Amino acid sequence: MTPVPPATGDSAVADPGPESRTVEHPAAAHWLADYVYGTIATLVAIAGLTFETNPGELTTAGVVIVGAIAIWMAHILSRLVSKRSQGHLELRPADVVAEARSSWSIVTAAIPATVIFVLAGFHLWSIHTAFVLADVVGVLALAVVGIGTAGGRDRPMHRRVGYVLGLVLVGGVIVLLEAGVHLL
Repeated sequence: MTPVPPATGDSAVADPGPESRTVEHPAAAHWLADYVYGTIATLVAIAGLTFETNPGELTTAGVVIVGAIAIWMAHILSRLVSKRSQGHLELRPADVVAEARSSWSIVTAAIPATVIFVLAGFHLWSIHTAFVLADVVGVLALAVVGIGTAGGRDRPMHRRVGYVLGLVLVGGVIVLLEAGVHLL
């Protein structure tokens, strides 16, 4: 387990105890954090695509996955810039590959929505239904990540529930903003 350093200074909060200051699986936590990033980016892309008057199913799928790849590449680049500027490090190709692999879940998060739109292209459901399904799946993905990362019984139930609801609320707000803009 990798200990998380305690906060210091005026902004320090009460010590939550040793169990909640440890990260048991930092690689998994990083993967899930990037998955949340990718899920939110996908919801935003879907929101933008709903403004098209006649979006094609496969075009929509392409925009979602290409958008996710572009965001993944931007994420890699921003991390590499940060690493390079901190300590004036020389970056190697292995650094680029490592960063690309560690943040791949940003693209992975767009796969469910992409599949939903591809299936709409095969006329399993309408494009309108695909947009609704993709929104629902995105918000549910945030809930699942929240449940998986809320912590165990060492954390109070109200904090775990609040954490999960917070993640779901972010997705829900994006969907509601999408719906609200359509009403204008």
